[in-house]
Amino acid sequence: MSLESFIGREGDEGMSEAAFEAFKEKMKKAAAQIAAIKKEEGKQKKKEEELLKILLKFVKNSQKKELVLLISRVLEQNIPANFVLAIILLGNEDIQREVGKFLMLESPEEKPEAKAGEKDLIFFKQEDESLPLKVRIEIDEWIKSLFFQAEENPQKIIKNAYKTEIIEEPEYKEKKILKTPLIQLTTFVIRDFLEQNKISEPYSKLKNFASFILKGILSKTQENLEKRKLIADKAL
Repeated sequence: MSLESFIGREGDEGMSEAAFEAFKEKMKKAAAQIAAIKKEEGKQKKKEEELLKILLKFVKNSQKKELVLLISRVLEQNIPANFVLAIILLGNEDIQREVGKFLMLESPEEKPEAKAGEKDLIFFKQEDESLPLKVRIEIDEWIKSLFFQAEENPQKIIKNAYKTEIIEEPEYKEKKILKTPLIQLTTFVIRDFLEQNKISEPYSKLKNFASFILKGILSKTQENLEKRKLIADKAL
């Protein structure tokens, strides 16, 4: 039975000819969107494979054993390679040179939602003198880079960055919390970077700051993902 026969023709109980044409047009748009998504997924997969090779090479050759261990633990959580690399960019010039062409920030025109989110991810104001200006600028740029990389594969990062804990008291509920290895890696990188700049901070303070950064980035990424889904649904 043809689709036209199944849904009916004008005058039958099915949809009218005009409605059917509108339906077909929507299906064409949906098919085009699916094709575009598959093409983009293919590009992302290829890029992910290249970045993973670079990351594994870094793990193999790095003299920072603690950093290598933390990277390995994060990779076990299936965190995208581009996001892991973006984390360790701070203060690691060798990896900056290696992956610079892969982790270039896209222009605002290409990712307007990322540009909009940038304003929400500025953690140091000009009048904040708790850290030297040069250090504040580098950390802010690093945070922007993390956000852009989270936007590259938002579904995967959001799915794998959290674990679910069951809370039974005072009432039963599920709570999503950031996975410990991700926080530990980010904390280590921040601490290492600050020590390179002759700055010492308590580990607990840096851990809280790392959690704050990651939660802010992932929250904004989730928000942008939901906005894109809403726009896509309205287009159909």
